[in-house]
Amino acid sequence: MHHTRSARNLFLLSLVVAISSSIWAQNLDRKVNRGIPGYLDPLTGRFSTLPAVDDSTDATAALTTVGGTLVFKFTITVKSAIPSTDNIACAAGAEVADSNGTFYSETAEVAATRGTGTATCTVTIPYSWQLATATTDRVTMTYSISAPGTFTSTNALPARQNSHSLASVAVPINGATTTVTVTATI
Repeated sequence: MHHTRSARNLFLLSLVVAISSSIWAQNLDRKVNRGIPGYLDPLTGRFSTLPAVDDSTDATAALTTVGGTLVFKFTITVKSAIPSTDNIACAAGAEVADSNGTFYSETAEVAATRGTGTATCTVTIPYSWQLATATTDRVTMTYSISAPGTFTSTNALPARQNSHSLASVAVPINGATTTVTVTATI
């Protein structure tokens, strides 16, 4: 009878371990697969989803390094009641979501040069991306103008902000300088 009780206890212990392992694995799987993969752009507050990864493609697909420079040239008409002593900040961004699930986000910000009722600035973004599908990927570009800019020691009022997305473009050829003209009013 002693052997029967030991065997029964051993069986029950094995059953408890098996069930708890199964439950733990299910909870772990739920935690890993929770949410939508993507990126929240801190410049615009826009969430971009990542493309689905095709498991049927070779995971060791050759990556092509594509590098260059994006130059955003801003011409701003200032109609808001922003003191002429307040800085105006110009920011630009570029995003690429590659088919292999890699996501690149580039941003830069500079202070504008103020004139009477106008402001100008040039934002330069050098980049280098390793892409599996550079010939079909797209670059999504955005810009933001704010006054007083982040270069102001105090965040005085009145304040004004202007943010927009620009048309997406094909990934430029390696070594290219791509110039984007931005005309805006704040």
